[in-house]
Amino acid sequence: MHNQRLSPESNHIQDPQDRPDPDFCNLQIGLASDLGCVRSRNEDSSLAWHLSLAQQGEPPVSLALLLVADGMGGQASGAEASALACRLAARHVLQELCLPLLLPDDQYSRVPINDVLESAVRIAHDAILQRLPGAGTTMTMALLLGDGVFMVHVGDSRAYLGTRGHLSPVTRDHSVAARLLEIGGVTGEEVAAQRNVLYKAVGQGMSPEPDLLYRDLAPGTYLLICCDGLWGKVTDDEMSAIIDAASGPDAACKELVSRARERGGEDNISVVLAARVWPLPGAENGDGAAGGSLG
Repeated sequence: MHNQRLSPESNHIQDPQDRPDPDFCNLQIGLASDLGCVRSRNEDSSLAWHLSLAQQGEPPVSLALLLVADGMGGQASGAEASALACRLAARHVLQELCLPLLLPDDQYSRVPINDVLESAVRIAHDAILQRLPGAGTTMTMALLLGDGVFMVHVGDSRAYLGTRGHLSPVTRDHSVAARLLEIGGVTGEEVAAQRNVLYKAVGQGMSPEPDLLYRDLAPGTYLLICCDGLWGKVTDDEMSAIIDAASGPDAACKELVSRARERGGEDNISVVLAARVWPLPGAENGDGAAGGSLG
């Protein structure tokens, strides 16, 4: 079986026309999740799964699945909702997209990636409705393969793309506060009062109709996924500076959690970070900032 790569045009895992850049196989991942300073239970669930495969003299192919889910519904039900969504969604993606890469050529079939990601959210949504009525969770999940990343998103956890010195969100919050800001003409107090009210969540209401996104992930670009316990306490510029200064993705995640705790840590704090190259290329080592789509 030849190496595979993501194709945003075809929305399939397919054979490449050229050999992948080796940097795409040097994926490094960090993950941290913390109770915070106030809550008695961590209602977040997070996942980082990584596979590298080299065979038949081909360059290695690397793929990863990252996920952050922030449970809602109060204590046990919120924690159970995020855990259930995390397990079911990840299992579906792994079964449909990742593990088939280990099959012989004559048993491997291409599956539309966006269809699998969307169905993963639907499976999690239906399970929570049936098993944990009244509970719910956010879900931001990313599949990294080759030089790209597919994302599926519901709620107000966030995915960011960054390079050295720059970090910007690529997802849109499904919160009433974010919608009010889009509409305009509201006060800061009105927005703050609606900050934790979501109009889309996995396990609540009708099918949540998740956002589906694709972005390039060139060497020097990193992907960050976190819950509001982090982005609500640490600004984008501060997160960027912490990541730039870290010795690796794992150290960056731990320092991000520590900074949110220093700011009060009223909520649970979870973050996953994946990068193709570390240290991040940039002005400090004489390289230009890595190219890639950050918007």
